[in-house]
Amino acid sequence: MIKIPEYVQSLKAYKPGNLMDLSDLKVEVKEWIKLGSNENALGPSPKAIEAIKEASGIVHEYPDPGAGGLIELIAEKYNKKSDQIICGNGSNALIQHIVNAFSDVNDEILTASGTFVGILVNTWKLGRKLNLVPLKDYTYDLDTIAEKINPKTKIVYLSNPNNPTGTMFSKEQLEAFIPKVPKDVLIIFDEAYYSFCEELDRYPNGMDYDLPNMIVLRTFSKSHGLAGLRIGFAVGPEDLITTLYKVKFPFEPNILAQAAATAAIKDDEFVKEVVEINKISLKMMMEKFDELGIKYVDPTANFIMILLDSEDLAAEFAKECMQYGIIVRHVNSFGVPNGVRINSATVGQTEYVIDMFEKVYKGI
Repeated sequence: MIKIPEYVQSLKAYKPGNLMDLSDLKVEVKEWIKLGSNENALGPSPKAIEAIKEASGIVHEYPDPGAGGLIELIAEKYNKKSDQIICGNGSNALIQHIVNAFSDVNDEILTASGTFVGILVNTWKLGRKLNLVPLKDYTYDLDTIAEKINPKTKIVYLSNPNNPTGTMFSKEQLEAFIPKVPKDVLIIFDEAYYSFCEELDRYPNGMDYDLPNMIVLRTFSKSHGLAGLRIGFAVGPEDLITTLYKVKFPFEPNILAQAAATAAIKDDEFVKEVVEINKISLKMMMEKFDELGIKYVDPTANFIMILLDSEDLAAEFAKECMQYGIIVRHVNSFGVPNGVRINSATVGQTEYVIDMFEKVYKGI
């Protein structure tokens, strides 16, 4: 019999939160409105689409293993050295590489209990231990996290804004936290949703911090609309980035992803449009939730998390939304059992979904 490590046996296979149930629909669904995965409602930049079409003619070739052209653009945009940057198959893959490279079996990864499941799964599947600190007002409790650092702690993971709650800790809070972290403990600073809050004065932009023990993560999945191509990047000290190249897949990310991201990173006008539509959509949703008396957490990303009275009601709300062609995410697996995460949409989609939210809420 093939031996399977206990920490692998204990894992559960990923189950997407947007499975479509076609039974007993209450309306004729011509097009599903997917609001459960924090995807970009406007899709990708037209420039990225053109780049994909052009690159499709060379998919018989292996991609640039170092994503050199894209990394040069990232370095120029953020005033970094190319040697400080690595690209990978999205933030999730980069998290896996970081945990693999900078911790060992039975080392501890420290983070919040209601945060991005990617850090949880990548910790468990590599045989590391999780040390979880409860959220405080649905955001990171940085003071308590600092107190929980111990000799076994090798990595502290911070998601800002946080997924699934949408909350954000401030520049002042981060800068008070950093000196409390020993220099031999790595900080992963995950900024998947930075585009939606970088204009805020209190936002701690990770690119402003050149620390020997911090790696900043960014992705093209959200504001750039390239989730289906799986591409992101990490920025950090040259010695840590060099180490990451030892553990990442040689031809990661793929040739279409590199081409699309190279075009998308130059399309600032598209990102501005995405951010503006996001503000409008979330404002419409918040006004409806206020009208209905539905509690929610003030959003700083491209989604909003509503809070229902129980886990059962949250599950029922998500289930009933599907009967009207709307996919939202019950975030019990993220550590918020009574929460439902809903990402922003186009204005037309938002007009429809807020009417359906009212119908569903009053019916459960």
